[in-house]
Amino acid sequence: MRLIRLGLKNFRQHAESELQFRPGLTGIIGPNGSGKSTILEAIAWAIYGAPAVRGTRDTLRFNRAPGRSAVRAELEFELRGERLRVVRTPRNAELYRFEQADPIAAGINEVTRQLTRRLGMTHAEFFNTYFTGQKELQFLARMGPIERARFLGQVLGYERLRAAQGLVREERKVLKAQVEALRRTLDDPEEVRKSREAAEERLREATAVVGRAERRHAETAARLAELEPTWNELQRARERDREIHEELRVAETKLKGALKKKEDAEKELEDLAAASDQLRGLKEQVRPLEDLRAEEVDLRGLAEAARRRETLTKQLADQRERVSVLAGKVKEQEEKGRLHDELKVELAKQEEQCAKLEAVREDALSHWQRDIQDVEARLRFLLDQADELKGQIDKLEAEGPDGACPTCKRPLGAEYDRVVELVRGQHEEVIQDGKWHRKRQEQLTSEPDDVAAAKAKLDEARKERERLRAEVAAAEAARSQAAALREELDTEEAEARSMAGELAALPDGYDVERHKAVQEELERLRELEKQVTRIETRLERETQLKRGRAEATEEERQISGQISELESARAELGFSEEEHRAAGEEFESARAEFQAAGLELERARGEQEAAREAADAARREERDHLRMSEQIATRQKEFRLHNHLDSALGELRDDLNNRVRPELSEIASVFITELTDGRYNEIELDQNVDVTVLDDGEEKPVISGGEEDLSNLVLRLAISQLIAERAGQTLNLLIFDEVFGGLDEQRRESVVRLLQRLQERFDQVVLITHIESIREGMDQVLRVTYDESTGASTVREESPGATPEDLVEEDLAALVGE
Repeated sequence: MRLIRLGLKNFRQHAESELQFRPGLTGIIGPNGSGKSTILEAIAWAIYGAPAVRGTRDTLRFNRAPGRSAVRAELEFELRGERLRVVRTPRNAELYRFEQADPIAAGINEVTRQLTRRLGMTHAEFFNTYFTGQKELQFLARMGPIERARFLGQVLGYERLRAAQGLVREERKVLKAQVEALRRTLDDPEEVRKSREAAEERLREATAVVGRAERRHAETAARLAELEPTWNELQRARERDREIHEELRVAETKLKGALKKKEDAEKELEDLAAASDQLRGLKEQVRPLEDLRAEEVDLRGLAEAARRRETLTKQLADQRERVSVLAGKVKEQEEKGRLHDELKVELAKQEEQCAKLEAVREDALSHWQRDIQDVEARLRFLLDQADELKGQIDKLEAEGPDGACPTCKRPLGAEYDRVVELVRGQHEEVIQDGKWHRKRQEQLTSEPDDVAAAKAKLDEARKERERLRAEVAAAEAARSQAAALREELDTEEAEARSMAGELAALPDGYDVERHKAVQEELERLRELEKQVTRIETRLERETQLKRGRAEATEEERQISGQISELESARAELGFSEEEHRAAGEEFESARAEFQAAGLELERARGEQEAAREAADAARREERDHLRMSEQIATRQKEFRLHNHLDSALGELRDDLNNRVRPELSEIASVFITELTDGRYNEIELDQNVDVTVLDDGEEKPVISGGEEDLSNLVLRLAISQLIAERAGQTLNLLIFDEVFGGLDEQRRESVVRLLQRLQERFDQVVLITHIESIREGMDQVLRVTYDESTGASTVREESPGATPEDLVEEDLAALVGE
């Protein structure tokens, strides 16, 4: 696997980041908390989904992004010569082949399953082999012996034998249980034969009983069919008699209703005659009502004018107070705005001064950078020349007098010693020259006095310029504010004049006592008016009531005739309840006999079917007995075979796991020798896969925290290399997150050199660290920074050979560009 590109959108503190990965050694550098480890967390999330990240789905989103902003990680990588791209969000995932529009897998679970299968590693296996963090260096040390052996076997592929052995044991257990179960269910052969003969005899007897029950059922069916027509006729007569009885009940109820309606109409007509006399007296009393209503309207208008006068008086006083306050504010802002032109002139002079000082600073920086570049160029030339001369010396010493001259290519012969001495002298001169230039380079790392002075003057001038800009802006704001306040003052003064005019136009002369007396008289007369309206409404019903009385009289006559007709029809039907009851009893008796015969027939048939099934079961049992005897013999043979297979798999797995420890020890010993410059030259893994550091063959009893980290680191590297060589894994990638914590500078350089050498096995090695000094050994450097003002992390690629001063200049240039 080789990483190519990673794009992040609103993932943790990465609002929008884009990373391009190249082969070789890549350093992801930045201060703690800047978002470096989040990059690798995003890679793991893109491949393995939710189990690979901390927190919940909601905590993935950039905390300053809008609520519905998309969270997205897009990872492009190469695997087994195939270029793939995975796009994952909290709710979906898609896997693509490069330059193909349609996904080859979609859905969170399906994409995770596909990638796990293609990589050949689970999330836990990936993070404990190819992905190493400082806190995970002691992963194996925290395990027990059995867990360590099982883990190594699993990542190297040997643990598949344990799984196969487990399957064999499960199958053996099943076979044993099957044999025991078959033996428990195997009956005596003679008992099986007797059971079959008894079942066949039972079937013959049940068949005879069914024949007798069928004859009885036919006789009762004929009797029931003979009685059924007479019974049905009586049922219909009974239904008609009940219908006539119900119609009579309804007609009698309607007759009572018609008589009640007629009586109610006559009583209400009598009441209306008395109400007509009362109406004439009430109309005379309400005659003054209209004049009082008009007077009350006039008084209500005068009352409203009095309330409005009181309100306007208070509002006018408040309005005049607002006008006075606004006039003061206008005067204050106009005074501030008068300084604007003078401040603009001062600001222009300060801008010119800043430009001059910036030119001076840039000139000083340019001279400093040229000196640094000249020294670095000379150093690179001297290093190349020293390497070339050293190679010539090694070649001369290896070939001796028979070798060729480095310049003319002729055999040296007697000139060998002189030429060797000459080349060594040249090499020594180059070395001394390089030391002088290295010292000069160290001197140039400190900022010169003229650069610092130029920067200080420029900073002071910029501060004065910002102060003047703030004062100009305040003066401009005061001018705008004065104009706005002047408009508001004019509006408020116009409003005050309008209120004074409205107050002068309001009418006067409101009498509270007269208004109260008029309202009380109006209330009394309105009640009398309501009585007049109710009586008039009742009198409107007189014609309707007379018509209703006539209709009730006609309805009484019609219903009486209907009742007479229904009574005659019931007499003609001549239905007898006693005759119906006797016929019903006879019919029910015949039906009960028919049903009893049917039940007897069903029971007989059920017994016949049960006997048939018992006979069939007995025959099957006899056949099954023979088949089960054959199955027991077959499974006993398979059980013996699985015993042999279980033993062979266990021996093979133990043998393979025992071979791992010496190979891991050998690889780890090479790594520890290189990392400690030969101080420690051997790592030993005992039977429990515990790590022991040897010093000249002797166990080192006490090691420091840094040495312990080194021993755990080389073990992790050895495991990764052994997996790549032995287990056929598809990953040729190593990732290290902050593994330099307990190491001094010399050890860190040794680790970097070792990782450079491991590129023969791993095409891509990624280191995450806050240590700047390792950048010179990198093939690619990605810098991660965090902006507290925006709350977001940014990523940019830098030159591995850039000095701290170069980085400062790049930051300044980016800041000026912004």
